Amino acid sequence: MDALSKLQRTLIRKAQPLTSRTEDAFHKYPRHLFVPEYSLSEAYADHPLLIFEQYPYVSTISQPSFVLKILDSLEIEKGHKIFELGTGSGWNAALMSELTGPTGLVVSSEVIPEVAQRAQKILGKLNIVNVKVLSHDGFEGHIEDSPYDRIIFTAGSEEFPSRLFDQLKEGGRMAFVRQRPHESDLLEILLKEKYHWKVLSTTPCSFVSVIRKKETRSEGGALSW
Repeated sequence: MDALSKLQRTLIRKAQPLTSRTEDAFHKYPRHLFVPEYSLSEAYADHPLLIFEQYPYVSTISQPSFVLKILDSLEIEKGHKIFELGTGSGWNAALMSELTGPTGLVVSSEVIPEVAQRAQKILGKLNIVNVKVLSHDGFEGHIEDSPYDRIIFTAGSEEFPSRLFDQLKEGGRMAFVRQRPHESDLLEILLKEKYHWKVLSTTPCSFVSVIRKKETRSEGGALSW
């Protein structure tokens, strides 16, 4: 077994239990392809990595084992249409592109133009055609491609995204990172039922804050993933 295979196998073990579909997506789009500035050992370390820093913005690629667990909890199916807030490196979008397949669509928004361009370049090199990267305020969603089967947040917010939630199909799932003052963030898997949400699971976590466009919100943190 070569060094890359050993690193990947170790990471998969940390993320267990996972479905075989998520593991297959991980092997098709390995993490190191999205962080070429890092060594293999750094790319498969189970912690976030910095991919962009230019005041006041910071963007990271998140802890890989947690990324895989979140995707598993969303139960993404072939043909699903997914909205992602926070493109970051593009790795999460690539994984979801494989899970939803050629008949599905991933719409990924990134508010930092340089990060959006970076991700688009990598996705293009990999010939991933069912991901649409938008450089705009993802908190508002993207009505043109709605409704969505799944919505995923890769940054935290104290404010609930009501307008974006409206773009989720009935019976759809949203992975929302709820920030709480003086407490840890919570990753909530929400099920939409009769225009309201039902919390399926909660997991303590730590994410950077959602960035809003200046005309929408005067301050913010950074997108990650």
